[in-house]
Amino acid sequence: MDSDYQLFTLMSRIDRMSNQFTKTDWKIVQYIKKNTQDFLDQSAQELAKAIGTSDASIIRFSQKVGFSGLNELKYTMQRELHQTPVSRHSDYSSLLHDYQMLLDTTFSSTNPNVIDKVRLMMKKAERIFIVGLELNRYVADITAHKFVTLGLNIQAVTNYDTLKLYQPLAKKGDLFFTITLSGNHKMLSSILEQVHKQGSQIILVSNYEKSLCSAQAEEILLVPKTDLLKNSNTISREILVLFLLDMLFHNFLTEDAEAYDTFQKTAPYAKGSQDDAPSGLARFIDML
Repeated sequence: MDSDYQLFTLMSRIDRMSNQFTKTDWKIVQYIKKNTQDFLDQSAQELAKAIGTSDASIIRFSQKVGFSGLNELKYTMQRELHQTPVSRHSDYSSLLHDYQMLLDTTFSSTNPNVIDKVRLMMKKAERIFIVGLELNRYVADITAHKFVTLGLNIQAVTNYDTLKLYQPLAKKGDLFFTITLSGNHKMLSSILEQVHKQGSQIILVSNYEKSLCSAQAEEILLVPKTDLLKNSNTISREILVLFLLDMLFHNFLTEDAEAYDTFQKTAPYAKGSQDDAPSGLARFIDML
């Protein structure tokens, strides 16, 4: 068997979530990589002893990476170990694989409760500013255009000059929904700090939980990093942000009857009835 293929899918998924791992999680990851068969053969208690942690930590790690528990994680790992590598029909197969992995990671690592909370924050806000600077300006424009169909008072802010104009006008009731994958732009962090002091709330879409900008945020929506992937130079990171925001948009349509009705009236591409809508974000997987 091709050793490079073994556990490729599962370990790539785990590697993409590295920004969410604790020191204990990293110990478990290293043990899986170095002692794969032992990990499959041992119980949670035996693994805890071998790794130097608790069995509860093993279970939490399994759930963090998207499984119901240790047994499901082991089952997936065992299945991938015994898969025969598929032939590559084109040079684009690995790119497709990377996209599938990233979207799956985005979905599995997004907490439905956080999506609910963000929706309620947006619903209560008097004004919403979708801040997307430089390359993120395209996502900001698309997002503002789409979410305005829900009846929200929302607009895109796509350059520093406009953001600086709004800074002294920011007040309680405003929400700055900010897209910054690195989260470490000093000027942006400084502006967000000021608007936060003036009572505005901040939601961040980022690759990192801890950054200069995250210190000001009430909620952070994470998207996986792509820098370690084979096709990193090809992947459009905007797709991951748009997918995450589509999950949020779907939450509005399934959980907020007023937003759904407004969407039906204002969006020219809207179709379906409220009775046909799924009951919540937990059923979003039905669309995949």
